[in-house]
Amino acid sequence: MTLQKRLFLLAILVLLSLVPSFLLAKERLVSVNFWPFFHYLSDTKEGDSEIEGLGPFFYWKKDVDQKEWGLRPLFYWTGNESDSLGRLEFLYPFGKVEVKEGDTKGYLFPLSTYREQEFYGKKKWDFQFFPFFIGENEKGEDYYGLFPVFGTLLDRYGKDEIRFFLWPLYGESTSDGDWTTDVLWPFFSFTGGEKKKGFRVWPFYGEKEEFGVSRSEFVLWPIFFNKTKNLDTEDPIKEWAIFPFYVSKESNYFESETYLWPLFTHAKEQRSGFEQWDLPWPLFRIFKGENLYGIRFFIIYGYKEKGDSRRIYVFYPFFGYDEDRVNEIEEKTYRILFSRIRTIDGDQGIQKGRSYRIWPLFDYDIEESGDETFNTFYLLPFKEKGLERNMFPLFHFYRWGKDPQGNISSSLFWGLYRRIRKEGLDYWEVAHLIGVKKEPEGKTLSLFKGLFRYKKEGETSEIRLFYIPFRMREGSS
Repeated sequence: MTLQKRLFLLAILVLLSLVPSFLLAKERLVSVNFWPFFHYLSDTKEGDSEIEGLGPFFYWKKDVDQKEWGLRPLFYWTGNESDSLGRLEFLYPFGKVEVKEGDTKGYLFPLSTYREQEFYGKKKWDFQFFPFFIGENEKGEDYYGLFPVFGTLLDRYGKDEIRFFLWPLYGESTSDGDWTTDVLWPFFSFTGGEKKKGFRVWPFYGEKEEFGVSRSEFVLWPIFFNKTKNLDTEDPIKEWAIFPFYVSKESNYFESETYLWPLFTHAKEQRSGFEQWDLPWPLFRIFKGENLYGIRFFIIYGYKEKGDSRRIYVFYPFFGYDEDRVNEIEEKTYRILFSRIRTIDGDQGIQKGRSYRIWPLFDYDIEESGDETFNTFYLLPFKEKGLERNMFPLFHFYRWGKDPQGNISSSLFWGLYRRIRKEGLDYWEVAHLIGVKKEPEGKTLSLFKGLFRYKKEGETSEIRLFYIPFRMREGSS
């Protein structure tokens, strides 16, 4: 059979599959199924519609508040009118653009970022496509640059202004009346202004002082250094070292000493009674305090208890156990490698949520809202909504869901078998081969998308052959 004949036959089958949608337009559930190339499903009572094409690759859905569509794994768009949210994800997790309540942000990792925000009626924005960048601050002042050749940044990275030329050859920044100049960063630096002063010839010597707040200096960094901070509080902290032989950190209530780092460290806080030993770090640690106790022996064993919370691991990450209680809510989590079982219970043992993830075979969740979901082949050992939209449906050959109202939907082999059960409706179908629908008014059986169709309502029955109806009543021949 030539390609033209195959395409013509395919077009005929598609047209035949569309006929029932026009004949059944007045019914509650409309399904146009030409699996795996195309499937349209609409619930006229609830206003929900969805389209799937080429199995899970193309998807479109619309309900009362939200619209979403995508071509997995290339891009996916979601919009929610109630939250004023619009989100486009492309080549996720590398690209994303999101608009929420008037603010826009986006990125294409690792090359580009974009951000536009509004504060009290004033807007600021910035765009970067490495090595170029351009932007505007809240005062309407423009900035731009070509990194590392030259550039100016305004109100970025905690500074009022940053300028550079052939970085790291030369750079300068200002913040709250203070300035810093770097030459051949990080080797030479000079700081001055209303609140600060200092200089650095790294790694030989450096000193810096924030008037009335902190001061520090080093010699042959990191061997000799001396720091004092929090001078504007009642509990200033002093730290000095001859590294790695001895490191000391102390205040009015806290003291810590390290000998031959990382062989031995001891820290103690008087007000809380906290005390910790590392012998040596990170192989062995023990700590205690008010409602606090813990011990760790590298990755072999770890235990921590703090108030109503506990953490235990054995041969991390082979086995782990977490337990937390907040008010009357108790949450327990068991982990074996990347598999996890989580239970959330309320007062008097009332279930608030359940989660069972046997990685990578399946993931089953019961949320506090009452929503239940089951998916096969969950690829990550943690939840990530973006990947659940863009990638995971390609591997969910079976999925099942139930909402708080008891409505159930399931799909096998990306829609080959599909079932929907709602109040007043029970429907299942196998591709375009067979469909069965049960409603309070009656039952319907359809073969080959309506080429043969049997429907019964009360005492009246109807048979359609090639869409031609034959009606009959009970007791008639």
